[in-house]
Amino acid sequence: MRLPLILSLLLACSAVAQAQQAPPPQPPREATIANETDQALYELYLFQPGQAEGADRLGANVLPPRAAFRVPLAGVRACRWELRAVLEDGEELRRHVNLCQSPRIRLAETGPRREVEVANDADQELRELYLGRPGSGERGRDRLGSSTVSPGERYRLRLRGSECVFDMQAVFTDETEEVRRGVDLCRTPRLAFGDPSLPVREAQVENRGRRTIRELYARRVGATGWGPDRLGTSIISPQEGFTLRVRAQECRFDLRAVFENDQEVVQEGVDLCAGGPFAFGQAPAGEARRVTLRNLMPRAIEQLYLSPTEDDEWGEDRLGERVLPPGESQVVAYEGGCQADLRLVFDNRAAEERREVDICATPVIALRPGWTAAETLEGGEAAPGAAPAGSGFRLRNAGTVPVVAVYADAPGTERGPNRLGTELAPGEQAELATTTCRADLVAVFADGHEMRLEGRELCGEELGVE
Repeated sequence: MRLPLILSLLLACSAVAQAQQAPPPQPPREATIANETDQALYELYLFQPGQAEGADRLGANVLPPRAAFRVPLAGVRACRWELRAVLEDGEELRRHVNLCQSPRIRLAETGPRREVEVANDADQELRELYLGRPGSGERGRDRLGSSTVSPGERYRLRLRGSECVFDMQAVFTDETEEVRRGVDLCRTPRLAFGDPSLPVREAQVENRGRRTIRELYARRVGATGWGPDRLGTSIISPQEGFTLRVRAQECRFDLRAVFENDQEVVQEGVDLCAGGPFAFGQAPAGEARRVTLRNLMPRAIEQLYLSPTEDDEWGEDRLGERVLPPGESQVVAYEGGCQADLRLVFDNRAAEERREVDICATPVIALRPGWTAAETLEGGEAAPGAAPAGSGFRLRNAGTVPVVAVYADAPGTERGPNRLGTELAPGEQAELATTTCRADLVAVFADGHEMRLEGRELCGEELGVE
């Protein structure tokens, strides 16, 4: 009886001795992260307790569902680590792990899983969706993650956990928000926005001007207040468009556009049911035109600006990379009213400006010596042919044949020099210099007939001859 007992004791002592001599488990050189969720893993942080998270271990990569990723531990010989992972919908998973026990970390969503349908029947894109615990005042993370829900679309929102009741906050692209308290998603697993029974009015809005449209508003005819900016975070650049969607029974709306220079334009009673396009920043219908400018100056023109008189800025250089040499012409596309301002910059950096040029009456503009310089740029010379202020007048050929000579002399004196220089074609206008404000004006046409205007006040005036 004693012999078996003695043998058992000897074996037990041997096992204890061997266990005491066995080396402790060695920390691994790398960890393996297994994504066992049904979402992509966007961010991964693995760090020691009490230390900073450090850089995202995935870098610019993502870890797809059912895939694994190896994380080198860079010589850190430790067993206990903390992990934080961010899924594609923004949900975070946290783990406290012992890599000495197992270097493989399994990431799986816990709790019962259910789906909630998000139906966007509003006329704005749903950009953010938050579900917070009731009464907590915290909205939590954006449940849409990097996704958005366009008008008319449906989105499947995956939820895990036993919670049913949430405070909901929805944010649309026009920055409007909708808040609902105590929503029970177990009883009704659906979040609907907008009224699907209302028809969708969709129309194209175009920016045909030279400035960016910063804000766009739409309201029913007769309504007070403009409501939210329909562009949200978007803009309408020059020559681009925007699709305006409004869910309403009515067709007639007022539209208001705000440009980058704070100028506002309102179109009242437009019919959105007609579909548009509705254009802002354009000339009145049928009045878009082409203007020809002839350089009869002795110097080349390097920059040319033509803008509506009511605009505060000159806009873009109409010549672009080109130069307009003496004796040549340039056709400019112009959109705006009849009154336009013109600015020229010459190759010596001198500049001239003309205000309130009648583009409708003068589709061909002859740029001749005699204009008054508006300014001199960067210490350049005075503008070519500049005359003293108040000593010029504007002459327009309203006839059908060219004007070949113009004389402006004090009443009762002999005819002096021809003040025109180059002939003035039908429809053209020219700025001419004069030595006296009260003068007898004689215009000589190419067919030989003359038009006389005796004792006229010329300085600062615009005269038509035919």
